[in-house]
Amino acid sequence: MHLALGDVVRDRTDMALGTVVGVATQAGVSSLSRVAVHVPGGSVRLSDPYDLEIVARHARPATARHGLAALVVLAVAALAAVLGCLYARTAGADWLLMFLAGLGAFAAVTATYHLGVRLTGPRRFRV
Repeated sequence: MHLALGDVVRDRTDMALGTVVGVATQAGVSSLSRVAVHVPGGSVRLSDPYDLEIVARHARPATARHGLAALVVLAVAALAAVLGCLYARTAGADWLLMFLAGLGAFAAVTATYHLGVRLTGPRRFRV
């Protein structure tokens, strides 16, 4: 199971809800790890990973800066698509090759953006 800090989980033993605050590993044993869960009342409980089920994933709320960055990337991708079509046309390409050149340019820009979002997103750890 992959967990991130802030995920909401339910302990199957007593159906208590809590948020993941970390992973505790036992010294000398690499395969035994327990998940630290913050439960209501201010206490932290160590639970076995197989006793937990995920209720909700933690996601950062979208900000105006993220929205603006997405719009800028969309505009740059559209410009790259148009330029790709125009360069393919000046090279003497047919309409299908022009379309594919524009689509490739658009995909290259958006794939770079999605890779950056993936790399800077929340880290999930396997327990």
